[in-house]
Amino acid sequence: MRIRWPRRVSAQVLLTQVAITTGVTLLATALFLAPLSHQLDDQAMRRALSIAQTAAAQPQLADALLTSAPTVDGPVQAEAERIRHATRAEYVVVMDLHGTRWSHTTEDRIGEHVSTDPGGALAGEDVMQIDNGTLGRSARGKTPLRDRGGRIVGAVSVGIAYDSVRERLLGAVPGLLLYAAAALAVGVLAAFGGSRRLQRRTHGLAFADISSLLDEREAMLHGIREGVVALDRQGRVRLVNDEAGRLLGLGPDATGHVLDDVLPPGRTTDVLTGRVEGTDLLTVSGRQGAGHQPHADR
Repeated sequence: MRIRWPRRVSAQVLLTQVAITTGVTLLATALFLAPLSHQLDDQAMRRALSIAQTAAAQPQLADALLTSAPTVDGPVQAEAERIRHATRAEYVVVMDLHGTRWSHTTEDRIGEHVSTDPGGALAGEDVMQIDNGTLGRSARGKTPLRDRGGRIVGAVSVGIAYDSVRERLLGAVPGLLLYAAAALAVGVLAAFGGSRRLQRRTHGLAFADISSLLDEREAMLHGIREGVVALDRQGRVRLVNDEAGRLLGLGPDATGHVLDDVLPPGRTTDVLTGRVEGTDLLTVSGRQGAGHQPHADR
């Protein structure tokens, strides 16, 4: 089915303005959501790293790692689970220098090697990332675990469920869409008001009708045997038909210039500019001395 484009100028302008307003609103919304998603990811990674650093700062955790075994009922697992419940993290994993888990939310995985590379944290670096592990996609923070003497004895890895980050993003969308809808409504109303005013000015005509009227006007003005000169309020020439150009010696370049600049001083110029008042005023112009009756449309 072919969509018919409206003929009226006002309707075309309205549809164009609505399309532009809608496009700009959608683009602005998308440009806002993109950095918002990145910001939420960064916040989640920093929160995970902060929890990991807080856990690693407790000396009893390193002491338990050095004096116990990686078991389900061991002190490392108990402390890690306490921190996990207190912070609502997805997991708190404590590992030794070999990357072996001493704690995990899934108890069967205690004693196994971690699923992601622990090299950065075990080398003394703080690590933040969005990655996939045994519990799915999560925002992660890893930090080295040091004993009381400052020697690295392991690492702490904390994960924030990526679903929670996505939920925060989705939670911000309705409010953002509400503002976008309000901005779009204001834009549409402004476009509708402008369209109504344009419709009154153009009398509901289509572009083709306006073009035809202009062609007919030009043909009529340049076809009559009366000279017609139109001036604006500042005295600039806006229209000179062929007969006026012949009688007054004006060329096509006269349009846009002040009449006093394109005609020599005299009665003809005074009559056309309105400095001489009256009706049916006669002037003489040109070497032939032909008397003529100019019409000035002011």
